[in-house]
Amino acid sequence: MTIRFTPHNDHGVMDHFVGTGDGQEVHVPLRVIANGEGAEVMLTLSHQPGMTDEDFARDAKWITRDLRALKTYVMG
Repeated sequence: MTIRFTPHNDHGVMDHFVGTGDGQEVHVPLRVIANGEGAEVMLTLSHQPGMTDEDFARDAKWITRDLRALKTYVMG
C-alpha cells in the first residue's frame, strides 16, 4: 500500500491518495480547519465500488484508530 499527499498549501487541504496495490488509487479527502486556538480534522471515507460492508467497517476502524492517535499526539 502506498500513500501520496497533495502538495502543502495554506488552505488546510491534506487530501491523500491510497494505492491499492493493483495500480489504482483511492482519493481520501482530508481537511484541517482552524477552530479558535485549535483545529478540527475532517476525513471523508467513501464506500468504493466492489467494497463489502465488512471492508468498509474495517477501513473505518483503521481511520478511527489513526484519528485518535493524532488527537493524543496533538493534545500531548
